[in-house]
Amino acid sequence: MALHLVPRSLQYVEQVAHLGSIQAASREIGISASAIHRQIITIEEDLGELIFDRNVKGMVLTPAGRLILDLARNWRFDSAKLWTLMQANRGIEYGKIRIATMDGMVNGLALELASEISHRFPRVQTEFEITSPDRAVKGVINGDFDIAIVANPKPDVDLIYHWSKEFPLGCIAAPDHPIAAKKSITLEEFVTFPVAFQGASLPIRKLLEARHGWIFEKAVNSMVVSSVQLMKLLAVSGKYVSVTSEIDAGPEIKSGLLKFIPISDTDLFQQSIAVISNAQMPLSDVGTKIIHIAEQLLERPNNGLIS
Repeated sequence: MALHLVPRSLQYVEQVAHLGSIQAASREIGISASAIHRQIITIEEDLGELIFDRNVKGMVLTPAGRLILDLARNWRFDSAKLWTLMQANRGIEYGKIRIATMDGMVNGLALELASEISHRFPRVQTEFEITSPDRAVKGVINGDFDIAIVANPKPDVDLIYHWSKEFPLGCIAAPDHPIAAKKSITLEEFVTFPVAFQGASLPIRKLLEARHGWIFEKAVNSMVVSSVQLMKLLAVSGKYVSVTSEIDAGPEIKSGLLKFIPISDTDLFQQSIAVISNAQMPLSDVGTKIIHIAEQLLERPNNGLIS
């Protein structure tokens, strides 16, 4: 079990800042709203300044509040560093690792990584969070996750990029779909078929919108889904085609459920996958080994898919 040395008052400030209201923070952490309110008032009285602006949109951090949030984050990092050093001194491979990854990797890379961790580190408690790339990156920066495997992370001085690689986008279709026999396809031709598009929060949707936003208007028949897993199932059904990378659809491609057809448009973005951690929060020995395992899985010819 990890140490929890961040003062409760700072934990309350973090939750209110994250959720935007005392009531939401109360529901999230199971503490009465009045208790949270008292702690915030005490901090404000001691500082002689408001740390939250109260308005119709909720609780918004003031400049003083952002300094308090930075204090909470630094305190959390110091707590994590202490825990890491204690683990290292014991020389025992146990502890807790929090990993963030994406929906598209659930039945591929994430599943294999979970299996490897369970086999090699049976005394390590591992938490997998399936979330969006933006939330994963923010979580690593805030100390909520130790490791994240994400798509298209932007450069950030607060992050260490242990591994990264670009994967070309292509069309996925069932083996009996008319597209499946093609060696390549253009986006112009792609949108003449019923399409399952990724939702706005998903990384490939953002890549397509950056240069090829017209396809969402021109598609003759389309469905928008917020889950890569559902998108792949729609493609497997044979009724829809989709755009994704081989790493997202790898298990289905390998098993023969889907075909991957390269898109020939030369100005198409590629999907970047990266393994990241916090630059200010040193990883434990186990965390470093887990990153190495993830890198090995990603570097395999089948890109970390179940063999």
